[in-house]
Amino acid sequence: MSHKFNYENATEKRAANKEMGHQVIPHPDGQVKHPEHLQQHEMLQVLQRESLKENWGVVRKMIEELPVHQRTDTIEMLRRTNNDPLIGKIFPDNSWFWNYKEGVN
Repeated sequence: MSHKFNYENATEKRAANKEMGHQVIPHPDGQVKHPEHLQQHEMLQVLQRESLKENWGVVRKMIEELPVHQRTDTIEMLRRTNNDPLIGKIFPDNSWFWNYKEGVN
């Protein structure tokens, strides 16, 4: 099935409808095919909330549950959010996340 959607306004849409007939954009079924995306989104929301509350023990445990390839980017995202001038929270440095020993903060 070929899709040709290349219009930015109603005039272009009407022209495309005349050329190819009425266009129905397929229903987004990403949540059905990939439910893990919704779970990841919810986990990131909780992670960000805990980070803003400066609940670092929970943040560290949640980051350890992430796949290894997502950890560095997630920490950087949280750091940028916390260090935003409007928020003004202090975020731990990388060594705090990587040099962790059980029971030591």
